[in-house]
Amino acid sequence: MTKRLTIALVALAMFVLVAAMPVSADLFNGYYRVAPTINAGATVFIGEQGLDITGALSAHPGVNTIGWWASAADIQATSPTVSFDLTNRATQFTVTQAEFDGYEGEWYQVNPATSHAFVPSAFNVKAPKLDVSIRDPAQNDGADVSGKSIPQGSQIQFQIGTNMYTVLSDVTKRSPVYNNAGSGPNSDGYIDLVVKTESGTVLQKLYDINNTQQSIVALNVTTQPYTWGRANAGRGPGIDYVWNTAALTPTGEKAYPAGTYVVSVQSKLNNMKDNYLSGAAAYTGRTVSETKTITLVSDTVSITANKDSVVRTKPFSVTITGKPSAFYNVWVKNTVNMNINDYDNAPPVVTKFQEQVVDGSNITYVYQYQNGGGTKTVGDIAFGQESVIFNDPNSVYSYARIKLSTSGSRTVEFSTTHNTKAQKYTIRVETNNGPSYALGDFKGDEVDVKVEKGAVTVVAAGDQSYYLGEEIKLSGTNTESSTTYLFVIGPNLPEKGGVLTEPKTDVTPVPPAAFWNSVKADVLADNTWSYKWGTSNIDLDAGTYTIYAVSQPYDKTPTLLAKAAYGTVSIIIKKPFVSATASQSTVAKGDRVYLTGTAEGQPHSVAVWILGKNFAVRAEETVNSDSTFKYEIKQEVTKTLYSGQYFVVVQHPMQNDVFDIDSPGLGVTTGDVYVYNYALGEATGINDISIFKIQGAGSLQGSDAAEALVQGINDPNVDDTYTKLQFLVEEPIITIDSIGDRHVGDKFTINAKTNLAVDDEILVQVYSSSFKPTQKSQSGEFSGATGTIKVTKGETGMNQLTFDVDSSTFKPDEYIVTEDAVIQQATGTALFNVLEGAAPTTNTTTVVTTFVPTTVVTTVPTTVPPTPTPTKSPGYGALIALIGLGAVAFIVVRRH
Repeated sequence: MTKRLTIALVALAMFVLVAAMPVSADLFNGYYRVAPTINAGATVFIGEQGLDITGALSAHPGVNTIGWWASAADIQATSPTVSFDLTNRATQFTVTQAEFDGYEGEWYQVNPATSHAFVPSAFNVKAPKLDVSIRDPAQNDGADVSGKSIPQGSQIQFQIGTNMYTVLSDVTKRSPVYNNAGSGPNSDGYIDLVVKTESGTVLQKLYDINNTQQSIVALNVTTQPYTWGRANAGRGPGIDYVWNTAALTPTGEKAYPAGTYVVSVQSKLNNMKDNYLSGAAAYTGRTVSETKTITLVSDTVSITANKDSVVRTKPFSVTITGKPSAFYNVWVKNTVNMNINDYDNAPPVVTKFQEQVVDGSNITYVYQYQNGGGTKTVGDIAFGQESVIFNDPNSVYSYARIKLSTSGSRTVEFSTTHNTKAQKYTIRVETNNGPSYALGDFKGDEVDVKVEKGAVTVVAAGDQSYYLGEEIKLSGTNTESSTTYLFVIGPNLPEKGGVLTEPKTDVTPVPPAAFWNSVKADVLADNTWSYKWGTSNIDLDAGTYTIYAVSQPYDKTPTLLAKAAYGTVSIIIKKPFVSATASQSTVAKGDRVYLTGTAEGQPHSVAVWILGKNFAVRAEETVNSDSTFKYEIKQEVTKTLYSGQYFVVVQHPMQNDVFDIDSPGLGVTTGDVYVYNYALGEATGINDISIFKIQGAGSLQGSDAAEALVQGINDPNVDDTYTKLQFLVEEPIITIDSIGDRHVGDKFTINAKTNLAVDDEILVQVYSSSFKPTQKSQSGEFSGATGTIKVTKGETGMNQLTFDVDSSTFKPDEYIVTEDAVIQQATGTALFNVLEGAAPTTNTTTVVTTFVPTTVVTTVPTTVPPTPTPTKSPGYGALIALIGLGAVAFIVVRRH
């Protein structure tokens, strides 16, 4: 036998020996070999190696090509999207990442004759998925506490999520399956839990509550989800074991010191962790999970308050931090002798109906607190009964048994009232983890909260002086209660306070606050409040009043005010009034007239009565926010008025904003119309009491009507007030002042007087009296001026008009001036002459009489102007000028 033949025979013998050995989950070169024999229809995962898929290909012997078709493809009518030849690979098959990643799903043997698929499939390829979470079975039967802090002593399990459980779930498709954990023969473990301590040590076993070591590697995960330590193949609900974080080492040290532990899970199924990579690293989410953490902290409890101090009637809260889902006792210390109904002697109490604040009927507290001697319970030192009924809104307690959340915290709110005593309170949390009081393992903590008295303030907007009828804004702060109660005191009001909206009615301080009969204002989150007090319909006289703002529904009784916080503000109430003026005392027909004035007290409107000969009008005019009003008597009204005196009465409705004297038919209907006194009718019970006729046969006119109206408003039953004024209506006139003679080139002003209103427009025309139609062959140019001017205020009772004239382009002639009102019917006219040449100088006569007479005599004839040869007849003014000059010459000659 040759050496080469000997080597071949030895190799063959080794192959037969290996093939005959049973396949198990033994750790094989750093990975677990699990169920490597693949039958038709089995699921394999990307990264698995060493699989024997001959059984999966046995349906079509000799067909070694497998293919994958896209989801929409017809596998028996089209060629595969991807295909591989498995010749010489079937007994040691690897689901490679390069070939199968991205092509998950069913793979079929490919018919060599048609390139179509043989059905059913050979096997199904999937990408592995892997996740882990940390669970506390004491919290809601397994709450997820990943990433949280838990006290030492908590009992922990791990939940694994994966799709690889199918490797072991169907023994007909993959084999051999032993259904045993571990990595030895006849085992199926393929997933490791990795628990790494803060120092970097990787643990492979964990102590349970019996100090038994439980393996966390080579787990045969056969369910989804799978929970380490659970019965029923990891699904529960039974609990087989846990990680006891309070376990001790044989020497008595804590096996798991406080710190952060990093937990992950990895699959070593048939070497997939090394074969299926993300780049050069392990593939997170596929063959290794994301890491989770759990932080072990000392088993303590702590309590903190959301504020150091609180104003009574406001709540405060405390937050307890301790063991997740554990029960703790919380109470306000040393309140047992307090009474919830005694002013300044009530304790803070637990707010009703809070989550996980023990809520049930007849819950009895028998918790024996630390240093209580083993005989006293919480009920002995905290306000309330020992039997607590938290679902009864009428029961109040200063203590409770609470359950922390899965994250190990709970916030508990305490309420305070106006009766809560202003002092410092100590809130304690405690639990006893020991088997008895004597062997107690007490955990507790305390926090102090100070309850303080609050205060109430009140201010009135403005200068604290108001007209009856105005709206007064009251505002302030209230740190004592959630509602501010208001009442008023003052002259002729109830001694202990009157209702703000009905001041002469007594305030009724009857608890509960729902029976408060005066006004109140809600306190906002920023402790402010406000109320708008409308005084238009309240029975108050002018005077000084004081507004009380109180934290409780109490009146001015001293013993009641002593139990509340309050503030006051004093105000002055004045009677409203009205004033008015007319824009002019004399009105030309066709001119508008404005009646303007002030109506204090914020009425919506005033009534304007205008009374004259055969004329009566009543109108209402809105009052502006600044108490002013303006009423216009329009031009179309004044042009129809008779000349004469007119009377105006402006009526103020006073604080009730109702006109007690009115004439609803005036100006609306024809025939007889009366003025009514509605206040008198209300007082006597007789409707529509008329006081005089204002329209129709026999009606009062002018001053008589005005006097009757004023007397009606003066009736004691009427609260209205008034002011009166008058104006004259005249025919419109324009009177032009004398102009006198002017010379060509003069600049002068034409003045006129008028009773028209200021700013009325006037058309002024100045034109030659000889300006008239001419023959076409004659010269007919215009000589004069025209323009529109406005009436200005005069100083003598009449208004004035001024029109400036430049006569440099005028011809010597007689001129006519007309001034016509643009809107009104008024015209003024005048005449003046324009002379040729410049006006004579004023020093000629002086020169003649001052110097030697002979000189003057010899020169006189030469100074007399020659008579001009007229081109046309001069005007009347020019002739007078010539006669005057001749007379002067004659007198001079006579004297010399």
